Amino acid sequence: MFTPEPIKKQRKQISITQGSPKNQGFRRGYQSFVTDSRMPLDALSDLTNMTLDQDNLPRPRPSLILHGEQPLGAMLGVNTFIKIVSGAPEKWDISIQVIAGVGKVHVRKDGDTWVAAGGTNSYDSTATVNFCQSGNRVYISNGVDAMSYYNIATGNMVVYTSLTTPSTPTATGTGLTGTNFTYYYRISANNNVGESAASTADTEQVSKVRDQWVSASEYVTITWSAVSGATSYNVYCGTVSGEEQFLASTTSLTFRDDGSLQLNTFVRAPAGNSTEGPILKYMWNKDGQLYGVGDISNPDYLWYDSGATAVGDFSPFNGGGNVGINSGGDTVPLGVRTFRTGKGDPAVTILSRGVAGVGKMHHLVFTQTSFDNNVINIPNVTEANGQSGTVSAMAVVEANNSLWYPTGQDFQSTGTSANIQNILSTGSVANDIIDDVRRLNLAAMENSVGLVVENKIYWALPVGDTENNQIWIKDLSRKGIWIMPWIISAKFMWLSENNETGNISHCIYDGTNILEFSRNALTTDNGTPFRTRVAHEGIVWDDNGMTMAAIQEQRFKLLQPVGQIQINAFGLDEDGATNTVGSETFTQESSLTGFGTMEWSDEDPLSLYSDDIGTVDFVSRSIAVVTMEIDETINQLGWEIITDTADCDYYLSTTHIKGIAIPNTFYGS
Repeated sequence: MFTPEPIKKQRKQISITQGSPKNQGFRRGYQSFVTDSRMPLDALSDLTNMTLDQDNLPRPRPSLILHGEQPLGAMLGVNTFIKIVSGAPEKWDISIQVIAGVGKVHVRKDGDTWVAAGGTNSYDSTATVNFCQSGNRVYISNGVDAMSYYNIATGNMVVYTSLTTPSTPTATGTGLTGTNFTYYYRISANNNVGESAASTADTEQVSKVRDQWVSASEYVTITWSAVSGATSYNVYCGTVSGEEQFLASTTSLTFRDDGSLQLNTFVRAPAGNSTEGPILKYMWNKDGQLYGVGDISNPDYLWYDSGATAVGDFSPFNGGGNVGINSGGDTVPLGVRTFRTGKGDPAVTILSRGVAGVGKMHHLVFTQTSFDNNVINIPNVTEANGQSGTVSAMAVVEANNSLWYPTGQDFQSTGTSANIQNILSTGSVANDIIDDVRRLNLAAMENSVGLVVENKIYWALPVGDTENNQIWIKDLSRKGIWIMPWIISAKFMWLSENNETGNISHCIYDGTNILEFSRNALTTDNGTPFRTRVAHEGIVWDDNGMTMAAIQEQRFKLLQPVGQIQINAFGLDEDGATNTVGSETFTQESSLTGFGTMEWSDEDPLSLYSDDIGTVDFVSRSIAVVTMEIDETINQLGWEIITDTADCDYYLSTTHIKGIAIPNTFYGS
């Protein structure tokens, strides 16, 4: 007689590995948009104060140590410049520091003591400062103080001073007795910055028009008084008051108008004064020509100087000037960069800020025309395709032939897409971290900063705060994955180069100290331990993500571990409660060695490869496997690795989960 037997349950073995070389480590980096059981195995839900090294293996980030001599006062801005000495370039740092309530420019080389610049050296004590080198000068702009620059050759500051308006000239006719025609003459004064407002006009009545004068015997002599600080004077002439046109420029205090020169109908006598230069917030050097935005009087203006022929001269007479960017529109220009149009042509690129993080991008290209032997540069502004702009001039960076910048509610990249001609393509690069982006304080984003280091973009950002309190990294060498957050206050970031050693330091200013990233210390910032955490939350064992499983153990392979390393596992039970299911602490007090190598140190604190081998102090493991016995029935598993003390380091090579899936048992049953 046949006796049916129940079918034995086929229990599925669980064997899940993360971080293996086959899968290229944790190649997707940090993600916050996808959570819990949707998180890919090669992504991470937390990388606090961690980085990805080797083939995408988590490791504690470099520490921060003091860099060179510290500032003498609070820093309002910092950058670098080049000084040519005996035909060779020297690399210098420049900053503005608040001394006795006054901002003062300071410079230094190779991390030495900061030295105050000479000359008139006084700036606002709160305004953030930007620096821009051009023409062997470092221009300083903060949106408050008059335009100025640091003269690299002399070490002194030069502040632009406004020229006074010339007094009314005296026009005297010779050989032109009569009252048939009236000519108006006005004078303006020039310096190396711009042009004063034109004087009131003096008139001269003559018998015939200028074109008919006999130059040897018929002319008008114009004389005027000197203006302090002026380098030359412009003479304007016209037949209608207020519409005088440019006639000539001279360094003398007198000019004879004999009718032989044609009036330049494109240049009218100026009503305003440009000799003080515009007050700008941000400047950029493109091919030796300065461009600036943030004009406090005319926010829509983009200013440009005359270039190499007259560095720092913004006068239209000498080739400088300004042009409106979306004048009266819904955006304001905030940043300037050297970039290109969709056709690949070089162009000054202006990024503007709009409402709710939506802005625009414009291109500026000059065309030339001639009139009466005068070459005139005409600025042509065109709007780039798409809606793209930035909320911080200091956070715009160029990398991999593209611009990268925060828009406030997103991070975007503008470049040229394949198979699309004559169009710049702008797209979001923050889809994986959109939840974090929403936490940015848009009101404080203007002070965010960006820096490219070894094909990684570092952004210091205000996350739920009024100051930059986190650093986020977009690693372009790893296909643009995100590595974040680094809990670091960084008002400014820059690269400093030592002229003697050639070492390049990635520096930050945290509001008090100048620090650099270094591996010479482990998990400490200026001697204070910082917390690190790498985690993956929500590992499941089947596609539906609902099956329960008996998890037996989880193993973690650590490479070159040192210090105290805490590893925790937590699981979701069938009732929806999250419980800690395993916890182990790995402690390695000595430094590490590798296979076939030995490292030594006779210093305190320990450092690798000291100058003298001395006495071998230790020999230790380069690999550790930490096993957690779990033995719990759960629906999904998460894990974290934490360090809280100084002198910790490791690479997370792989994690491995072993267990058995239980058929027909589901979460919530």
